[in-house]
Amino acid sequence: MARRTKSLKSDTNSITSPKKDIGIALSDVLRDARLKRHLSQQELASKLGLRQRQISDLERATIDPRLSTLQNVARALDLELMLIPRQLISAAEGLQRAGIDSGTRPLYALGDQDAESEEP
Repeated sequence: MARRTKSLKSDTNSITSPKKDIGIALSDVLRDARLKRHLSQQELASKLGLRQRQISDLERATIDPRLSTLQNVARALDLELMLIPRQLISAAEGLQRAGIDSGTRPLYALGDQDAESEEP
């Protein structure tokens, strides 16, 4: 019986928790935003009054930061934290994808055709 319990414990340790998945996803977003702005970890830390190590730990998702710290880091990177009702997540993701593609396709295009090549 003791062996069975031990093996179950080791199995649960290998499964990632939703909290850890969120932390990893958030750390990836923050790191990508920092890199897009061509900021080093040290530059971002100085801007926020933090140590470079704190930015590193945040980007590696090795710490469980305070909400205020996440908010300050996000705002320094021109991002905003938002809570979205679970049932609206897919709609929010669709809007986010549309925002990424907005520079490559006019809003009034109905299909894959280029709007300039259409004849009236």
